[in-house]
Amino acid sequence: MDREKVLCKIRERKYVRRLFLLCWLVYCVSYIGRLNYSSAMAQIISERFLTASQAGFISMVYFFAYGTGQMINGFLGDRVNPKRMIFVGLFCSGLANAAMGISHSALCMALSWGANGYFQAMIWAPIIRIFAEMLQGEDRVNCSVNIVSSQIIGTLIAYLLSAGVLAVAAWPGVFIAAAILLAAASILWSIGFWDVCRHAENDSPQDGGIKEKYKQEEAPVQLSFGKLMTTSGILTLLIPIMVHGMLKDGVTSWVPTYISDSFGITASFSVLLTSILPVINLSGAYLARFVYQKTGERIGVSIFFFFTWAAAGLLLLCTAGKLFPVITACILAMITASMMAVNTLVVNIYPLRFLRYGRVSGVSGFLNAMAYLGTAISTFTIGLMVEYRGWQTTIYIWLVVTVLAGLLCLIFIKTESKGSICAVSGDGKERI
Repeated sequence: MDREKVLCKIRERKYVRRLFLLCWLVYCVSYIGRLNYSSAMAQIISERFLTASQAGFISMVYFFAYGTGQMINGFLGDRVNPKRMIFVGLFCSGLANAAMGISHSALCMALSWGANGYFQAMIWAPIIRIFAEMLQGEDRVNCSVNIVSSQIIGTLIAYLLSAGVLAVAAWPGVFIAAAILLAAASILWSIGFWDVCRHAENDSPQDGGIKEKYKQEEAPVQLSFGKLMTTSGILTLLIPIMVHGMLKDGVTSWVPTYISDSFGITASFSVLLTSILPVINLSGAYLARFVYQKTGERIGVSIFFFFTWAAAGLLLLCTAGKLFPVITACILAMITASMMAVNTLVVNIYPLRFLRYGRVSGVSGFLNAMAYLGTAISTFTIGLMVEYRGWQTTIYIWLVVTVLAGLLCLIFIKTESKGSICAVSGDGKERI
Protein backbone atom coordinates (compact mmCIF):
# COMPACT_ATOMS: atom_id res chain seq x y z
CA MET A 1 0.00 0.00 0.00
CA ASP A 2 1.40 3.42 -1.00
CA ARG A 3 -0.48 5.46 1.61
CA GLU A 4 2.55 7.55 2.65
CA LYS A 5 3.57 8.10 -0.95
CA VAL A 6 0.23 9.41 -2.18
CA LEU A 7 -1.88 10.79 0.68
CA CYS A 8 -0.04 13.70 2.26
CA LYS A 9 -1.41 16.26 4.69
CA ILE A 10 -2.62 19.56 3.20
CA ARG A 11 -2.29 22.71 5.29
CA GLU A 12 -2.53 25.65 2.90
CA ARG A 13 -6.11 26.87 2.53
CA LYS A 14 -5.98 27.25 -1.24
CA TYR A 15 -4.99 23.60 -1.68
CA VAL A 16 -7.68 22.45 0.74
CA ARG A 17 -10.18 24.32 -1.41
CA ARG A 18 -8.65 22.96 -4.60
CA LEU A 19 -8.85 19.37 -3.34
CA PHE A 20 -12.46 19.83 -2.26
CA LEU A 21 -13.50 21.38 -5.60
CA LEU A 22 -11.79 18.54 -7.44
CA CYS A 23 -13.65 15.89 -5.42
CA TRP A 24 -16.88 17.91 -5.72
CA LEU A 25 -16.56 18.03 -9.52
CA VAL A 26 -15.84 14.31 -9.73
CA TYR A 27 -18.90 13.33 -7.72
CA CYS A 28 -21.11 15.85 -9.52
CA VAL A 29 -20.15 14.46 -12.94
CA SER A 30 -20.67 10.90 -11.69
CA TYR A 31 -24.33 11.73 -11.07
CA ILE A 32 -24.69 12.78 -14.72
CA GLY A 33 -23.50 9.30 -15.71
CA ARG A 34 -25.98 7.50 -13.46
CA LEU A 35 -29.22 9.51 -13.72
CA ASN A 36 -29.22 9.84 -17.51
CA TYR A 37 -30.84 6.42 -17.90
CA SER A 38 -33.94 7.41 -15.94
CA SER A 39 -34.10 10.63 -18.00
CA ALA A 40 -34.00 8.75 -21.30
CA MET A 41 -36.13 5.80 -20.17
CA ALA A 42 -39.47 7.27 -21.28
CA GLN A 43 -38.24 7.85 -24.83
CA ILE A 44 -36.56 4.45 -25.00
CA ILE A 45 -39.84 2.79 -24.03
CA SER A 46 -41.94 5.01 -26.31
CA GLU A 47 -39.77 4.00 -29.27
CA ARG A 48 -40.37 0.37 -28.23
CA PHE A 49 -36.66 -0.31 -28.03
CA LEU A 50 -37.39 -1.70 -24.55
CA THR A 51 -40.57 -2.80 -22.84
CA ALA A 52 -41.44 -1.29 -19.46
CA SER A 53 -40.48 -4.53 -17.70
CA GLN A 54 -37.12 -4.67 -19.50
CA ALA A 55 -36.43 -1.04 -18.60
CA GLY A 56 -37.25 -1.75 -14.95
CA PHE A 57 -35.03 -4.82 -14.94
CA ILE A 58 -32.06 -2.78 -16.25
CA SER A 59 -32.62 -0.22 -13.50
CA MET A 60 -32.70 -3.00 -10.90
CA VAL A 61 -29.44 -4.43 -12.27
CA TYR A 62 -27.80 -1.03 -11.80
CA PHE A 63 -28.84 -0.70 -8.15
CA PHE A 64 -27.80 -4.26 -7.38
CA ALA A 65 -24.38 -3.72 -8.99
CA TYR A 66 -23.96 -0.35 -7.29
CA GLY A 67 -24.81 -1.67 -3.84
CA THR A 68 -22.54 -4.70 -4.27
CA GLY A 69 -19.81 -2.45 -5.65
CA GLN A 70 -20.04 -0.13 -2.64
CA MET A 71 -19.31 -3.10 -0.38
CA ILE A 72 -16.42 -4.51 -2.45
CA ASN A 73 -14.86 -1.21 -3.47
CA GLY A 74 -15.20 0.18 0.03
CA PHE A 75 -12.85 -2.53 1.29
CA LEU A 76 -10.54 -2.10 -1.71
CA GLY A 77 -10.51 1.65 -1.15
CA ASP A 78 -8.56 1.19 2.09
CA ARG A 79 -5.81 -0.69 0.25
CA VAL A 80 -5.72 0.72 -3.29
CA ASN A 81 -4.38 4.10 -4.32
CA PRO A 82 -7.55 6.30 -4.28
CA LYS A 83 -6.29 8.43 -7.17
CA ARG A 84 -6.14 5.41 -9.48
CA MET A 85 -9.38 3.96 -8.13
CA ILE A 86 -11.38 7.12 -8.80
CA PHE A 87 -9.77 7.49 -12.24
CA VAL A 88 -10.69 3.92 -13.18
CA GLY A 89 -14.23 4.39 -11.84
CA LEU A 90 -14.81 7.57 -13.84
CA PHE A 91 -13.18 6.40 -17.06
CA CYS A 92 -14.82 2.96 -17.08
CA SER A 93 -18.17 4.51 -16.20
CA GLY A 94 -17.69 6.61 -19.33
CA LEU A 95 -17.01 3.46 -21.36
CA ALA A 96 -20.15 1.82 -19.93
CA ASN A 97 -22.21 4.88 -20.89
CA ALA A 98 -20.77 4.76 -24.41
CA ALA A 99 -21.68 1.07 -24.57
CA MET A 100 -25.26 1.97 -23.62
CA GLY A 101 -25.38 4.40 -26.51
CA ILE A 102 -24.46 1.73 -29.05
CA SER A 103 -26.31 -1.22 -27.50
CA HIS A 104 -28.78 -3.05 -29.74
CA SER A 105 -30.55 -5.29 -27.23
CA ALA A 106 -31.93 -5.35 -23.70
CA LEU A 107 -29.28 -7.86 -22.65
CA CYS A 108 -26.41 -5.64 -23.82
CA MET A 109 -27.96 -2.67 -22.03
CA ALA A 110 -28.39 -4.66 -18.81
CA LEU A 111 -24.74 -5.75 -18.90
CA SER A 112 -23.52 -2.25 -19.74
CA TRP A 113 -25.62 -0.52 -17.10
CA GLY A 114 -24.74 -3.11 -14.49
CA ALA A 115 -21.05 -2.49 -15.24
CA ASN A 116 -21.73 1.25 -14.90
CA GLY A 117 -23.22 0.65 -11.45
CA TYR A 118 -20.12 -1.20 -10.30
CA PHE A 119 -17.68 1.40 -11.66
CA GLN A 120 -19.76 4.25 -10.20
CA ALA A 121 -19.31 2.57 -6.82
CA MET A 122 -15.53 3.10 -7.08
CA ILE A 123 -15.83 6.85 -6.51
CA TRP A 124 -17.52 7.68 -3.20
CA ALA A 125 -15.60 5.67 -0.57
CA PRO A 126 -12.11 6.71 -1.82
CA ILE A 127 -13.23 10.37 -1.66
CA ILE A 128 -14.12 9.99 2.03
CA ARG A 129 -10.76 8.30 2.63
CA ILE A 130 -9.00 11.24 0.95
CA PHE A 131 -10.83 13.73 3.18
CA ALA A 132 -9.97 11.70 6.28
CA GLU A 133 -6.27 11.23 5.50
CA MET A 134 -5.32 14.44 3.68
CA LEU A 135 -7.27 17.01 5.70
CA GLN A 136 -7.12 18.01 9.33
CA GLY A 137 -9.50 19.14 12.08
CA GLU A 138 -12.70 20.84 10.95
CA ASP A 139 -11.73 20.54 7.29
CA ARG A 140 -12.51 16.82 7.42
CA VAL A 141 -16.08 17.28 8.57
CA ASN A 142 -16.75 20.44 6.55
CA CYS A 143 -15.64 18.89 3.26
CA SER A 144 -17.53 15.66 4.01
CA VAL A 145 -20.71 17.68 4.57
CA ASN A 146 -20.30 20.26 1.80
CA ILE A 147 -19.77 17.63 -0.89
CA VAL A 148 -23.44 16.68 -0.49
CA SER A 149 -24.25 19.71 -2.65
CA SER A 150 -22.57 17.96 -5.59
CA GLN A 151 -25.37 15.38 -5.52
CA ILE A 152 -28.04 18.07 -5.84
CA ILE A 153 -26.25 20.02 -8.57
CA GLY A 154 -25.34 16.80 -10.38
CA THR A 155 -28.98 15.70 -10.32
CA LEU A 156 -30.19 19.00 -11.78
CA ILE A 157 -27.47 19.03 -14.46
CA ALA A 158 -28.20 15.41 -15.37
CA TYR A 159 -31.88 16.11 -16.04
CA LEU A 160 -31.25 19.42 -17.81
CA LEU A 161 -28.50 17.95 -20.00
CA SER A 162 -30.62 14.93 -20.87
CA ALA A 163 -33.58 17.14 -21.73
CA GLY A 164 -31.40 19.29 -23.96
CA VAL A 165 -29.86 16.33 -25.77
CA LEU A 166 -33.24 14.64 -26.26
CA ALA A 167 -34.60 17.86 -27.78
CA VAL A 168 -32.03 17.80 -30.60
CA ALA A 169 -30.96 14.17 -30.89
CA ALA A 170 -32.01 10.57 -30.28
CA TRP A 171 -31.73 8.93 -26.85
CA PRO A 172 -28.26 7.35 -27.50
CA GLY A 173 -26.90 10.91 -27.49
CA VAL A 174 -27.72 11.17 -23.77
CA PHE A 175 -25.27 8.37 -22.97
CA ILE A 176 -22.60 9.57 -25.42
CA ALA A 177 -22.67 13.07 -23.87
CA ALA A 178 -22.29 11.57 -20.38
CA ALA A 179 -19.43 9.35 -21.61
CA ILE A 180 -17.52 12.39 -22.90
CA LEU A 181 -18.00 14.28 -19.64
CA LEU A 182 -16.92 11.29 -17.53
CA ALA A 183 -13.78 10.73 -19.63
CA ALA A 184 -12.89 14.44 -19.40
CA ALA A 185 -13.48 14.40 -15.63
CA SER A 186 -11.21 11.37 -15.21
CA ILE A 187 -8.35 13.16 -16.97
CA LEU A 188 -8.93 16.38 -15.01
CA TRP A 189 -9.02 14.37 -11.78
CA SER A 190 -5.71 12.65 -12.51
CA ILE A 191 -3.92 15.91 -13.34
CA GLY A 192 -5.56 17.95 -10.56
CA PHE A 193 -4.94 15.42 -7.80
CA TRP A 194 -1.30 15.05 -8.85
CA ASP A 195 -0.91 18.83 -8.63
CA VAL A 196 -2.50 19.02 -5.16
CA CYS A 197 -0.28 16.21 -3.84
CA ARG A 198 2.81 17.83 -5.36
CA HIS A 199 2.20 21.05 -3.47
CA ALA A 200 1.23 19.21 -0.30
CA GLU A 201 4.54 17.32 -0.29
CA ASN A 202 6.52 20.52 -0.73
CA ASP A 203 4.46 22.55 1.74
CA SER A 204 5.89 23.90 5.02
CA PRO A 205 9.37 22.31 5.02
CA GLN A 206 10.10 24.10 8.30
CA ASP A 207 7.72 21.70 10.06
CA GLY A 208 10.25 18.94 9.68
CA GLY A 209 8.41 17.11 6.92
CA ILE A 210 4.68 16.62 6.72
CA LYS A 211 4.88 13.08 5.45
CA GLU A 212 7.11 11.99 8.31
CA LYS A 213 4.81 13.53 10.91
CA TYR A 214 1.81 12.02 9.18
CA LYS A 215 3.26 8.53 9.30
CA GLN A 216 4.13 8.93 12.94
CA GLU A 217 0.77 10.41 14.09
CA GLU A 218 -1.67 8.30 12.10
CA ALA A 219 -0.08 4.91 11.61
CA PRO A 220 -2.98 2.47 11.18
CA VAL A 221 -3.86 0.13 14.04
CA GLN A 222 -4.36 -3.44 12.84
CA LEU A 223 -7.91 -4.66 13.51
CA SER A 224 -10.05 -7.01 11.45
CA PHE A 225 -13.21 -5.60 9.92
CA GLY A 226 -15.33 -8.19 11.76
CA LYS A 227 -13.85 -7.16 15.10
CA LEU A 228 -14.41 -3.53 14.19
CA MET A 229 -18.09 -4.23 13.47
CA THR A 230 -18.75 -5.95 16.80
CA THR A 231 -16.77 -3.61 19.06
CA SER A 232 -17.76 -0.27 17.52
CA GLY A 233 -21.51 -0.85 17.64
CA ILE A 234 -21.96 -0.50 13.88
CA LEU A 235 -24.09 -3.66 13.81
CA THR A 236 -26.76 -1.91 15.89
CA LEU A 237 -26.96 0.76 13.19
CA LEU A 238 -27.67 -1.60 10.29
CA ILE A 239 -31.47 -1.54 10.52
CA PRO A 240 -31.61 2.27 11.06
CA ILE A 241 -29.34 2.69 8.06
CA MET A 242 -31.57 0.49 5.87
CA VAL A 243 -34.65 2.35 7.09
CA HIS A 244 -33.05 5.68 6.26
CA GLY A 245 -32.30 4.38 2.76
CA MET A 246 -35.94 3.38 2.45
CA LEU A 247 -37.17 6.84 3.44
CA LYS A 248 -34.52 8.90 1.63
CA ASP A 249 -34.59 7.25 -1.80
CA GLY A 250 -37.32 4.62 -1.84
CA VAL A 251 -40.05 6.95 -0.59
CA THR A 252 -38.83 9.80 -2.80
CA SER A 253 -39.28 7.68 -5.92
CA TRP A 254 -42.95 7.16 -4.98
CA VAL A 255 -43.75 10.74 -3.97
CA PRO A 256 -45.14 11.85 -7.38
CA THR A 257 -47.44 8.80 -7.49
CA TYR A 258 -48.59 9.39 -3.90
CA ILE A 259 -49.45 13.04 -4.52
CA SER A 260 -51.17 12.25 -7.81
CA ASP A 261 -53.23 9.41 -6.29
CA SER A 262 -54.14 11.34 -3.14
CA PHE A 263 -55.32 14.55 -4.80
CA GLY A 264 -56.23 13.45 -8.31
CA ILE A 265 -53.89 16.00 -9.90
CA THR A 266 -51.93 15.54 -13.10
CA ALA A 267 -48.66 13.64 -13.10
CA SER A 268 -46.77 16.67 -14.42
CA PHE A 269 -47.93 18.87 -11.52
CA SER A 270 -47.07 16.20 -8.95
CA VAL A 271 -43.57 15.91 -10.45
CA LEU A 272 -43.25 19.71 -10.25
CA LEU A 273 -44.10 19.62 -6.54
CA THR A 274 -41.66 16.74 -6.02
CA SER A 275 -38.84 18.75 -7.62
CA ILE A 276 -38.55 20.81 -4.42
CA LEU A 277 -37.39 17.74 -2.48
CA PRO A 278 -33.73 17.61 -3.66
CA VAL A 279 -33.25 21.32 -2.92
CA ILE A 280 -34.76 21.09 0.57
CA ASN A 281 -32.87 17.85 1.23
CA LEU A 282 -29.61 19.78 0.98
CA SER A 283 -30.56 21.63 4.16
CA GLY A 284 -30.53 18.25 5.92
CA ALA A 285 -26.78 17.93 5.38
CA TYR A 286 -26.07 21.25 7.11
CA LEU A 287 -28.57 20.52 9.86
CA ALA A 288 -26.65 17.27 10.43
CA ARG A 289 -23.42 19.18 10.98
CA PHE A 290 -25.16 21.67 13.30
CA VAL A 291 -26.79 18.97 15.47
CA TYR A 292 -23.59 16.89 15.43
CA GLN A 293 -21.63 19.82 16.86
CA LYS A 294 -24.33 20.75 19.38
CA THR A 295 -24.48 17.19 20.74
CA GLY A 296 -20.73 17.12 21.34
CA GLU A 297 -20.05 15.06 18.19
CA ARG A 298 -22.22 12.18 19.37
CA ILE A 299 -23.34 10.30 16.27
CA GLY A 300 -25.99 8.19 18.02
CA VAL A 301 -27.76 11.13 19.67
CA SER A 302 -27.70 13.08 16.39
CA ILE A 303 -29.19 10.19 14.39
CA PHE A 304 -31.86 9.61 17.06
CA PHE A 305 -32.87 13.28 16.81
CA PHE A 306 -33.44 13.06 13.06
CA PHE A 307 -35.34 9.77 13.25
CA THR A 308 -37.59 11.42 15.85
CA TRP A 309 -38.06 14.34 13.47
CA ALA A 310 -38.94 11.94 10.60
CA ALA A 311 -41.41 10.05 12.81
CA ALA A 312 -43.10 13.35 13.69
CA GLY A 313 -43.34 14.16 9.99
CA LEU A 314 -44.89 10.77 9.19
CA LEU A 315 -47.40 11.18 12.03
CA LEU A 316 -48.28 14.58 10.62
CA LEU A 317 -48.64 13.02 7.17
CA CYS A 318 -51.13 10.50 8.57
CA THR A 319 -53.29 13.22 10.14
CA ALA A 320 -52.91 16.28 7.90
CA GLY A 321 -51.37 14.90 4.74
CA LYS A 322 -54.54 15.16 2.66
CA LEU A 323 -55.40 18.81 3.24
CA PHE A 324 -53.51 20.37 0.33
CA PRO A 325 -50.90 19.07 -2.14
CA VAL A 326 -48.41 21.76 -1.18
CA ILE A 327 -48.71 20.91 2.53
CA THR A 328 -48.18 17.24 1.71
CA ALA A 329 -45.08 18.05 -0.34
CA CYS A 330 -43.68 20.15 2.53
CA ILE A 331 -44.25 17.34 5.06
CA LEU A 332 -42.56 14.85 2.74
CA ALA A 333 -39.67 17.30 2.30
CA MET A 334 -39.34 17.45 6.10
CA ILE A 335 -39.09 13.64 6.22
CA THR A 336 -36.60 13.25 3.37
CA ALA A 337 -34.44 16.15 4.61
CA SER A 338 -34.15 14.47 8.01
CA MET A 339 -33.03 11.29 6.26
CA MET A 340 -30.47 13.24 4.23
CA ALA A 341 -29.15 14.39 7.60
CA VAL A 342 -28.90 10.77 8.75
CA ASN A 343 -27.14 9.89 5.49
CA THR A 344 -24.62 12.67 6.03
CA LEU A 345 -23.95 11.50 9.57
CA VAL A 346 -23.53 7.77 8.91
CA VAL A 347 -21.99 7.72 5.41
CA ASN A 348 -20.00 10.99 5.35
CA ILE A 349 -19.01 11.88 8.92
CA TYR A 350 -19.02 8.66 10.97
CA PRO A 351 -16.48 6.77 8.79
CA LEU A 352 -13.92 9.52 9.48
CA ARG A 353 -13.58 8.12 12.98
CA PHE A 354 -11.93 4.96 11.71
CA LEU A 355 -8.87 6.69 10.28
CA ARG A 356 -6.47 5.14 12.79
CA TYR A 357 -7.67 1.66 11.78
CA GLY A 358 -7.20 2.38 8.07
CA ARG A 359 -10.89 1.53 7.55
CA VAL A 360 -12.44 4.85 6.45
CA SER A 361 -13.24 3.68 2.92
CA GLY A 362 -14.40 0.22 4.04
CA VAL A 363 -16.78 1.55 6.69
CA SER A 364 -18.21 4.20 4.35
CA GLY A 365 -18.71 1.69 1.54
CA PHE A 366 -20.28 -0.89 3.85
CA LEU A 367 -22.75 1.59 5.37
CA ASN A 368 -23.59 3.01 1.94
CA ALA A 369 -24.27 -0.51 0.66
CA MET A 370 -26.66 -1.14 3.57
CA ALA A 371 -28.50 2.10 2.75
CA TYR A 372 -28.93 1.04 -0.87
CA LEU A 373 -30.14 -2.36 0.28
CA GLY A 374 -32.90 -0.53 2.14
CA THR A 375 -33.64 1.49 -1.00
CA ALA A 376 -33.86 -1.60 -3.19
CA ILE A 377 -36.14 -3.43 -0.73
CA SER A 378 -38.45 -0.46 -0.28
CA THR A 379 -38.74 0.36 -3.98
CA PHE A 380 -40.22 -3.10 -4.51
CA THR A 381 -42.25 -3.51 -1.30
CA ILE A 382 -43.84 -0.04 -1.38
CA GLY A 383 -45.46 -0.93 -4.70
CA LEU A 384 -46.85 -4.15 -3.24
CA MET A 385 -48.18 -2.42 -0.09
CA VAL A 386 -49.87 0.34 -2.07
CA GLU A 387 -51.44 -2.17 -4.47
CA TYR A 388 -52.87 -4.43 -1.78
CA ARG A 389 -53.29 -2.18 1.30
CA GLY A 390 -53.45 1.39 0.04
CA TRP A 391 -51.46 4.51 0.87
CA GLN A 392 -52.73 5.06 4.41
CA THR A 393 -51.61 1.63 5.59
CA THR A 394 -48.29 2.08 3.77
CA ILE A 395 -47.62 5.36 5.61
CA TYR A 396 -48.44 3.74 8.97
CA ILE A 397 -45.90 1.00 8.17
CA TRP A 398 -43.31 3.71 7.35
CA LEU A 399 -44.06 5.26 10.75
CA VAL A 400 -43.65 1.95 12.60
CA VAL A 401 -40.29 1.10 11.02
CA THR A 402 -39.06 4.67 11.61
CA VAL A 403 -39.91 4.45 15.32
CA LEU A 404 -38.19 1.04 15.46
CA ALA A 405 -35.07 2.52 13.84
CA GLY A 406 -35.06 5.34 16.38
CA LEU A 407 -35.30 2.88 19.29
CA LEU A 408 -32.36 0.89 17.90
CA CYS A 409 -30.36 4.11 17.83
CA LEU A 410 -30.71 4.19 21.63
CA ILE A 411 -28.70 0.95 21.77
CA PHE A 412 -25.97 2.55 19.68
CA ILE A 413 -25.98 5.59 21.98
CA LYS A 414 -25.11 3.27 24.89
CA THR A 415 -22.28 1.70 22.87
CA GLU A 416 -21.01 5.13 21.90
CA SER A 417 -21.04 6.31 25.51
CA LYS A 418 -19.34 3.13 26.71
CA GLY A 419 -16.50 3.62 24.24
CA SER A 420 -15.52 0.02 23.50
CA ILE A 421 -13.03 1.12 20.86
CA CYS A 422 -11.34 4.43 20.22
CA ALA A 423 -11.49 6.23 16.90
CA VAL A 424 -10.67 9.69 15.60
CA SER A 425 -13.41 12.26 15.20
CA GLY A 426 -13.45 15.07 12.67
CA ASP A 427 -11.45 17.47 14.81
CA GLY A 428 -8.69 14.98 15.48
CA LYS A 429 -9.88 14.06 18.99
CA GLU A 430 -10.16 10.43 19.89
CA ARG A 431 -13.72 9.18 20.26
CA ILE A 432 -15.71 5.98 19.78
